[in-house]
Amino acid sequence: MFFIISLLLSSSSYARSDKNKTFGLMVMGNFQLIDTTPNLDPGYGGGLYFDYRFNQRFSITADAWLATHDGEGSSDGDNSIELLGIPTVTLKYYFMKDEASNWDPYAGIGVGLYALTEGSVENGTNGFGLGAQIDVGFDYYFNNSISAGFAGIFHSVGIVHSLGDGGSDSSAILPFSVVGKVGYHF
Repeated sequence: MFFIISLLLSSSSYARSDKNKTFGLMVMGNFQLIDTTPNLDPGYGGGLYFDYRFNQRFSITADAWLATHDGEGSSDGDNSIELLGIPTVTLKYYFMKDEASNWDPYAGIGVGLYALTEGSVENGTNGFGLGAQIDVGFDYYFNNSISAGFAGIFHSVGIVHSLGDGGSDSSAILPFSVVGKVGYHF
C-alpha cells in the first residue's frame, strides 16, 4: 500500500493541462452475465462522476449511478428493479505517456456499495451489498476543459436481502456495464 501511495505522489504532475479534477455525466447499459436471483434483463441508466488525477498515470474516480431493470425468466413480471452504485470508487492506470495525444486509454480496479430496490412484486428483491469492479476504457480530450469517454465495467456484487435469526438471504449479481461519459475539467 505504501508503494502505491508513494508512486502516485512521486510522479510528475499531470501535464495534459493544469486541470486535474473532472466532474461529469454518464449514461450506461447493464447486461447480466449470468442468471441470478433476481433474474434481471438488460437495463439502462446514468449517473455522475468525479475524477481526481494525481499525475499522468493515475487517478481516482468516485461515481454514483442508477440503472433500471425489469425481471425476466424466473423473475418475469417483477419490473422497475433499480440497481444503484452508491458510490463506487475506482483507481485508474493510464497507459499512454504521450501528452500530445487526445486519446487517453486506461484500466482500473475498484470497490463499491450497491443496492437493489424491490420492484413491482413484493418478494424480497431489495438489498444492499459490496462489490468489486474492473474497468477498461478511454477518454478523448476535445480540449483542456472537455472530454468524452467510453468504458466497459465488470461488476461482481454480493447482495444481502435480509438478515434473520436463521441466517441471511443473499445473492450475487454479475453485471457488465457499457458506459459513455462526458466530463468537464477544472
